[in-house]
Amino acid sequence: MVEYKSEEEKVIEVGKQPDILTVFRDIPTALISAEIDGSTRDKIQEFTEIKRYYNIYQNGNKFTVEGSNGDYIPANLVFKMASSLIDKEARFLFAESPDIVIEPKGDVGKVSDEAKDNLTTLNDMVTSILDENKFESALLKAAKDCFIGKRIAALVNFNEEDGATVTFIPSTQFLWETKLGNSNILTKFVAFIVIRDSIDSKSKRIFKKKFERKGDVVYLEEILYDGAGKELEVVTKYQRCDIPFIPAVIITNDGLTGDEDGESEIRLIQDYESWFSKLANADIDAERKSMNPIRYVVDMNPNSTKNLSTSPGALWDLGSDQNTDKQKTMVGMLEPNMSYSVPLKTTLDRIKTVGYEQIDVPNITLETMVGSITSGKALKAIYWPLIVRCKEKMKIWGPALQNIVNIIIQGAYTFPNTVKKYISDPLVPVAYEVKIVQNIPLQEDEIEEKSIDLSEVAAGTMSRKAYMQKWRGLTDDEVQEELEQMALEKQYLDEVAMPMPNQQEDTEEIDVEEPVEDEPVEDIDTVEEDE
Repeated sequence: MVEYKSEEEKVIEVGKQPDILTVFRDIPTALISAEIDGSTRDKIQEFTEIKRYYNIYQNGNKFTVEGSNGDYIPANLVFKMASSLIDKEARFLFAESPDIVIEPKGDVGKVSDEAKDNLTTLNDMVTSILDENKFESALLKAAKDCFIGKRIAALVNFNEEDGATVTFIPSTQFLWETKLGNSNILTKFVAFIVIRDSIDSKSKRIFKKKFERKGDVVYLEEILYDGAGKELEVVTKYQRCDIPFIPAVIITNDGLTGDEDGESEIRLIQDYESWFSKLANADIDAERKSMNPIRYVVDMNPNSTKNLSTSPGALWDLGSDQNTDKQKTMVGMLEPNMSYSVPLKTTLDRIKTVGYEQIDVPNITLETMVGSITSGKALKAIYWPLIVRCKEKMKIWGPALQNIVNIIIQGAYTFPNTVKKYISDPLVPVAYEVKIVQNIPLQEDEIEEKSIDLSEVAAGTMSRKAYMQKWRGLTDDEVQEELEQMALEKQYLDEVAMPMPNQQEDTEEIDVEEPVEDEPVEDIDTVEEDE
């Protein structure tokens, strides 16, 4: 853990920029050469290639403008297909952020109350740290950077004043090395952060944060440079860290076995974007030149054809040229029929569709979807290729997010003072594992999953507590209060529906008939005398 002496040095610290998203910044070649054992030229060449990918994302892919013979200015409208596709893919992957849950490790049977409390503390701490770092927004931006620049790095930093920070760094601003024979273990990580950009190299400021692992010991060094690579200040001398690992995670995009650099999505669709823009602009030029019909006259008197009106009901009083044969005089109008429109539309649709298919994004428009979507399952079927692609992406992003959370927890155990602002209870070591659950932004999935869970609750295979924790995000105490309230309401409703004991007694008293007294029997002798 590094302590800083002044506010200026704290601003320099990379963890102060949790929401960083920068395009390619020119890092001095000398700084890169000092940190690379191999060819610096190859790395600079790759950075230049990635810079071109970022330029295509922001400005669109350039295309060859055909000549105009000087009679008009050709259209130069760039259609940003690559930018649109990458944004759609990133939104579908992380618009609904994945659920990060810390659970007991392995099948441990019944978890003790103490372990539950410790796991709850860990969950609360991780959630608070990620929320403070605006992790969901940063994750969405990092996905775009990864798709464009082949890879992305996540760096976790701990400071007593600022707490724990998670920073995503674009591919052109970090270098790394891995352990021989195990590419999952970082042995070196160097981040170059441009904290002040300027055309003047003397005014530019570059902050270098370097980690090196030698055996089980990690060393840290932080230095401030200007734009020319001149060392200005040693913020942190080369010293040993308290953590036994480098607190960084490298996330690569696609690639084959042994490919540690990743692949850019821009490379897959740049040619389709270029041809789409070229044909669409040619269509614009043709329409511009053909939208106004051309009037022509043959062997007419030039004095009579000046300033001919095209207003409704206009009358042209034309005179023929006396120096020519009057039989050849004529007046006409040239109107292009635009017969190429249908084939051009077919070609543009085909180019666009193939470009979309390169990254499995469905080409959905109001025109193409009229009468097609009749249910949520039909919509899911349309998005199925993109769903599968996002599941493929999560094979990389899932373990990477687990590593980020593990670094946060291990750092919290090592530097407990840095996480006091997030939790009130002290951290106690507990066996845990991190679970990442992918969320797909299709409403039909959520409704169907809820229905399945409700049926399991009714069948007794899922508890009400698990359901409320999953779908309402309640804590154990909140679930207990909710269950108690439900029990009270059920008891109250049952009592209202059932007659009260006093009411039953009153009803019985009302229903019981009073005994009728026997009439007195008259004396027989008296009756006879009366007769």
